[in-house]
Amino acid sequence: MSVLQPDLFGASSSQREAPSDEIVAIVRARLHAALALVKSAEAMPWTDQLAIIREDNAFRFGKDVLPPSEGAALWAEFNVEMDRLYAIMNEGKEPDLGD
Repeated sequence: MSVLQPDLFGASSSQREAPSDEIVAIVRARLHAALALVKSAEAMPWTDQLAIIREDNAFRFGKDVLPPSEGAALWAEFNVEMDRLYAIMNEGKEPDLGD
């Protein structure tokens, strides 16, 4: 096995190097901005489904950069707001039962 090739059965990815303080600060600022956006929104702030999914995923994975309790608290707030916005977005829409 080459010295450059990582061991496929070695240390897990959870043992990766922690992100720098600068990266944590950037991610924290982005998550707080996204949370402020959804909290102030009266309707879904992104226009297409892919943008909604992209923003949701960015928040979901970004929270893991922060200390666990901080990330979990931000995610809980974001998730509540997204549920609220999805409810507004789907208000009055009946599910298609294929009749």
